[in-house]
Order: sequence, then C-alpha cells, then structure tokens
Amino acid sequence: MRQSGPFNLSSHRLDPLIDGIFAVALTVLVLEVKVPELKNPGSARELLEAVGASLPLVIAYFVSFALLGMFWVWHHGLKDKIKRIDGALLFCTLTFLALVCFFPFAAAVFGRYMIYGNVVCLLVYLPLVGLILALQLLYFYLAMRRGLILDEVTPEEVLTTHRRNLFSLAIFLFTCTPAALIVGVSAALACLVCSGLLVFAGWRNRTRAALAR
Repeated sequence: MRQSGPFNLSSHRLDPLIDGIFAVALTVLVLEVKVPELKNPGSARELLEAVGASLPLVIAYFVSFALLGMFWVWHHGLKDKIKRIDGALLFCTLTFLALVCFFPFAAAVFGRYMIYGNVVCLLVYLPLVGLILALQLLYFYLAMRRGLILDEVTPEEVLTTHRRNLFSLAIFLFTCTPAALIVGVSAALACLVCSGLLVFAGWRNRTRAALAR
C-alpha cells in the first residue's frame, strides 16, 4: 500500500527544485569573474596583466562548475533508484541543496585568496565538498536502511552503489590529508583514519555484493 503524508513524496516531486537550485548555483559561479577595469583601455599589456590576475578566479569557476555538475548527475543517479522520499531523505536533500547554494561563495573565496597563498581558504572550500559527499552517502544509506529502494533495483546494484559512495568519500578524505595539516596533525590523522574505515566498509560491501550474485 502506498504511504501518504507530508513526508512521503514521490522521488520525482523534488526534480524541479533540485534542477532549479543547481541551475542558479552554476550560473552564480561565473558572477565572481568580472571584466577588469583598466586605467588605459588601449593598453594590451595592462589588459593581459589584469586577465592574468583573474586567472585563479577562472580556474576556481571551472573546477567548481565541474564539481557541481558531477554532484547533480550523481544525486539524480541515486534518486532514480529510490521509490519515495520520507522525512529523513527530505532532510538530507534539503541540507544537500543548502550546501549547493553555498558553493558559489566558497568558490569565490577559494579563487580570490588562493593566489595570495592563503591556504585558509581551503578550510572553506574542502569541508563544503566533503559535506556534500557525506550527505550523498548518508542519503542512499538511509534509503537502503528504510526500505525505500525501487523493487527493480537488484541487491547487487544497491550494494555496488553504496560501495562507490563509500570509496568516493574515502578518496576525497585521503587527498585532503595534506590540507588538513593546516589545522593540525590530529586533523590529518582523522582524515586518514576515516578514509581507512570507509575503504574497509567498502570492501565489506564488495564481499556482500559478490555473495548476492
């Protein structure tokens, strides 16, 4: 029997909201890349130097655009395996979208201050990416635990998807270890330990997926 209520929605009901927020976030990213103002508009050298000074912002724009595009595809791939959205998944989705809305700010901070060697800007950008990845993992894990996966999705496919989510977050945490040293050795060790635990959990799921065949 189909459940009804304020927190039992068809997974496709959220598509317009998700796509709209991603469209806005992807567009806002480019607003930080501004046309330079020149003292001498006819000076090619001055324009070249100004464009060069904007290069970090341009790089931050393209990297952030690629990440947001990946998150959009990834989230829809997970959502399409889910039959309905309950309260827990709705909370995960809205929190995920709130972080996506915050992404243009983090990209602007990263692009504007990384050129000065201010590595603290990584403490704005990288944790945001990590939280988004963690929410994707939590979103699908909750769907698994609460029996919200579509019947036509095989157990092997479910376990494989969950394992990929685990490995994705593990790889991210591992690559963030050098940046975590900014905070301290304990933060770097925490990244390594959490990465190892996620890899271990992923390998356990790989074994379960093999048994499910």
